[in-house]
Amino acid sequence: MSIYLYIKTHQTTGLKYFGRTIKDDPYEYMGSGKYWKQHLKKHGNYVDTEVLGYFAEDEVKAVAIKFSKDNDIVESKEWANLKEENGLDG
Repeated sequence: MSIYLYIKTHQTTGLKYFGRTIKDDPYEYMGSGKYWKQHLKKHGNYVDTEVLGYFAEDEVKAVAIKFSKDNDIVESKEWANLKEENGLDG
């Protein structure tokens, strides 16, 4: 199984969301984070998508956790993530 890691950036507000998907096209998939979904509901689905890569299951965890920590996605107000992304959990 291969997993996409992506960054969504809201075009109006600039808020970012770091996520993963295995089934869906990362450019069409909007993400599943609770706060992120609330943000989209309020501000609209106007997002840009950057795909960080397509990773094998045995490598995605290290990449996702490193990105999460390097960008402080939980504590930073720039990100909508409520927990670190590990690339494996949906």
